[in-house]
Amino acid sequence: MNRLLARSLLVSIVLIHSRAAFSEGVEPPEGFTPLFNGKDLTGWKGLVKSPPERAKMSADELAKAQEAADKSAREHWKVESGVIVFDGKGENLCTVKDYGDFEMLVDWKIEKAGDSGIYVRGSPQVQIWDSEEGSGGLHNNEKNPSKPIAKADKPVGEWNTFRIKMVGDRVTVRLNDTLVVSDTVFENYWEPSMPIYPTGAIELQNHGNKLYFRNLFVREVPASERQAASASGILRKGFRVAIVGDSITEQKLYSRFIEDYLTACLPDLELNVVQLGWSGERAPGFGSRMDNDLLPWKPDVVTTCYGMNDGSYRKYEKPIGDAYEAAMKDVVSRLKAAGAVVVVGSPGAVDTFSFRNPNVSPKDYNDNLAQLRDIARAIAGAESQPFADVHGAMQLAMQKAKPALGEAYDVCGADGFHPRPNGHIVMAYAFLKGMGLDGDLGSITIDMAGAPSASGGHEVVSSSQGSVEVESRRYPFCFQGDPKSPDSTRSIVPFVPFNEELNRFVLRVKGLSSARAKVRWGQETKSFAREDLEKGINLAAEFPDNPFAEAFQKVDEAIARKQGFETPMIKEAITHFRTVSDLLRADDAELKAAFDTIRRRLIAKDDEMRAAVRAVRTPVRHRIEVAAE
Repeated sequence: MNRLLARSLLVSIVLIHSRAAFSEGVEPPEGFTPLFNGKDLTGWKGLVKSPPERAKMSADELAKAQEAADKSAREHWKVESGVIVFDGKGENLCTVKDYGDFEMLVDWKIEKAGDSGIYVRGSPQVQIWDSEEGSGGLHNNEKNPSKPIAKADKPVGEWNTFRIKMVGDRVTVRLNDTLVVSDTVFENYWEPSMPIYPTGAIELQNHGNKLYFRNLFVREVPASERQAASASGILRKGFRVAIVGDSITEQKLYSRFIEDYLTACLPDLELNVVQLGWSGERAPGFGSRMDNDLLPWKPDVVTTCYGMNDGSYRKYEKPIGDAYEAAMKDVVSRLKAAGAVVVVGSPGAVDTFSFRNPNVSPKDYNDNLAQLRDIARAIAGAESQPFADVHGAMQLAMQKAKPALGEAYDVCGADGFHPRPNGHIVMAYAFLKGMGLDGDLGSITIDMAGAPSASGGHEVVSSSQGSVEVESRRYPFCFQGDPKSPDSTRSIVPFVPFNEELNRFVLRVKGLSSARAKVRWGQETKSFAREDLEKGINLAAEFPDNPFAEAFQKVDEAIARKQGFETPMIKEAITHFRTVSDLLRADDAELKAAFDTIRRRLIAKDDEMRAAVRAVRTPVRHRIEVAAE
């Protein structure tokens, strides 16, 4: 019997045996299978060095090392009354089977000063320890958030429960039903320049202290669920998303483009979006109105964009940074405490041509804003929240666009800091990337000798050779306007990777007999090489005037009407509840009830307008034709 067949047979026996029994009184949740049978260490093995070191070993060397590791593991890892117990000596305990994308449940317990963790795909680690920070964080992350969002540990000596979900290179962790890590990139500790390994063992890690594990269950994530998870980033179905910032937010352009994307490109999430921009506002100003204006809406995700005014339109000085840092720390920590994930946005940039201020040059003020950007990034990292580098994205777009379209082509606005639609697209790009969206909007495959197929929100309605009619509930993002004007969204597209990273609607063609073929979509026809069509072309990038443009514009117009209502809803009504309460200086139950009634009615009106947006977001039927040249 060859080694691969023997290993496959061993894994099968392990899985069959593990279904027989586990911790007394606990049934596996639907879709899960036991990793631990409650009786012995069947299905588990000892640790042999690190993944890179194991990869260099010959088959015989690895087999001998594994035999020794297994013997050592069984001397220190025991099963006592349905619990895996570690005596504080020896190495990690590993699953025999390797896992790729999976969801895991595990109960764990430590003693005072205990330190442990769960290795994912053989890499460290989802942290377990007795600390003020709390367990669940991705302790070894360097570039991405490493600390837990909240501390949810039970007192030392009590049982805790992890729910760990690993999909692609991202992990989400719940500790005792509290979200502590939200869809965060899990870095490769062993080879930092590489992404996390696609598969590997699940390991129970130790740091030389007594440990306890029970009720270990696993569910392998199917391909369909992997696609949905990677597309949605930190967002989940029905989430409430609030877009917060100063006058640049109140322009209702980048906020509108974000909502356009979330509505048209990710319709299955059915997200509820609101914008709370306020002209002239600084971070402390939002902090003073947040409890009244935003938190009663119970947001799940909040994007913040402050710093343009906080910089005070002069050269950077330490007091500027200190004031901004204190206010943003306060805002982020309070939003976290309210249960929201905060996409901490940096300030934008000022235009190197059109910004005119007697107190500061464009270069010096961009240096100021870059300092505030770095403070925002540090706060996001310290609080384990996503970060959106709006400043960097706008600076890079300026550097690329001006040599092509002229210095007078403003990316940051005619006044130098209130962008036109082109700059707001760059801002929307930065925030959507900050949300962790992967930009895969589905694909269509035409087989010149077989049946076509579609995925990701698209369905084949009819077909003939080289031609397919498709009904799509997901739209690509559509850019419009003069390709050289700052007042258009289309003009900036060549200088920001929006299509490449967020707007991939792919056509693949198989079975072409010619070196090239013409593709007709809507009213436009283009020629492509066979190898490009086989690999896949991005329809959204190649055909800017496409069959979705009219439907997308209707969605955009409905969103503009809704966001136009939200500004006076907040600024002319809801925010003044604070003033009336201060004037009366009383804890007046009748007054509070009146405010609650007004708030409910305003939100109900906003919900009506949100429903109108969804009503115009109807599926689009379109035809693609491929003809050999």
